[in-house]
Amino acid sequence: MKAASTPVTRLRDRFREETAQAILAAAEQVFAEDGLHARMERIASTAGVAVGTLYNHFRDRESLLAALSASRRQALLERLDAALRAADGRPFGEQLRAFLDAFVEHARIHGRFLSALVQVGEGPARARAPATLLDEMVGRAERLVERGVAAGALRGGDSLAFAGALVGMVRTAVVLALEGRCPFDGIAASVSDLFLRGVHA
Repeated sequence: MKAASTPVTRLRDRFREETAQAILAAAEQVFAEDGLHARMERIASTAGVAVGTLYNHFRDRESLLAALSASRRQALLERLDAALRAADGRPFGEQLRAFLDAFVEHARIHGRFLSALVQVGEGPARARAPATLLDEMVGRAERLVERGVAAGALRGGDSLAFAGALVGMVRTAVVLALEGRCPFDGIAASVSDLFLRGVHA
């Protein structure tokens, strides 16, 4: 009996996870369209689930928004990690572009949701992003800078300050793009050029 129940339990868990992901995707769409005070009924309808099902997964709008933000932050970090792994061993300029391209591509994909956050002073527009996200991004950028120093492409110095400057530049450019004040295309190239000119060896 126990062996037979295990596949059923796994199927139930997988269905629950898929339902949660569908709700998050719908919430991202609806928050982008209606703002962060969107009705939970509309989110449920967009996800194709009953309102009660939505509340079985998320206690209220705030917990849904928190889960969505956490999911998208994790997706960004995974995208950055994948880009850095793929570029490892290539010339530093290519590694830098891979890092920046990954950041900008995430912002482009999730831009409408990020724009909703920007409008209320959240997300990348905050003076200080959530500590875990900012620290994680700067930590990755610092490892990238250290690669550049080791390769002789960047001058030695305060790698943490250089990493903070890099993250600050790309965050600012992305916020401007989200506000419609500049295009996404060209952000990575411009930030890369500016950074390399400032800290080249």
